[in-house]
Amino acid sequence: MTVQLTYTGHLFINFANQTFQWVHINRFGLPATDEPDVALLAALTGHDSFGDNYATGPGPGGDPERHGPYWRDQITPDCYDLIEAGIAERCLRSWAEQFAPVPGRVRPELQRAVYQPLHAADRVYQLRDLGPAAFHDWGGVHNDFHEFVLVDRTSRTLAQIVAADD
Repeated sequence: MTVQLTYTGHLFINFANQTFQWVHINRFGLPATDEPDVALLAALTGHDSFGDNYATGPGPGGDPERHGPYWRDQITPDCYDLIEAGIAERCLRSWAEQFAPVPGRVRPELQRAVYQPLHAADRVYQLRDLGPAAFHDWGGVHNDFHEFVLVDRTSRTLAQIVAADD
């Protein structure tokens, strides 16, 4: 059986504090399935909205050949590592605060849209650094690129969180 994800929308959080940092969240509905997580990751990487370079627009699905700094065809479910929610949160908080304090208006939005869902998820996966060999033709444009996939079978949702800068 092939898993079909239902794209339910996205959220963009722009820090707008001269750091050029932002968080982009794609949200999907999961069908009632007992397919393994690898099948869910395959459904994500194969979904039309996965093609997004996060730099030139027009948004989810706007660049079918690229994903972040990488050629899309270089990303497979095996490129994602299971990670503890607390470790993912520490990584994101460290990234968010590396250049300047997170703006006060952004803090509650990150808590609601990123940190709480991280801890509610059944499993959290992190896209590992695939290195320059997987970069697309201008793949070094982001200084930092962090991607996490949250699988929440209880609420039947999957969220893809990308935190980067440009």
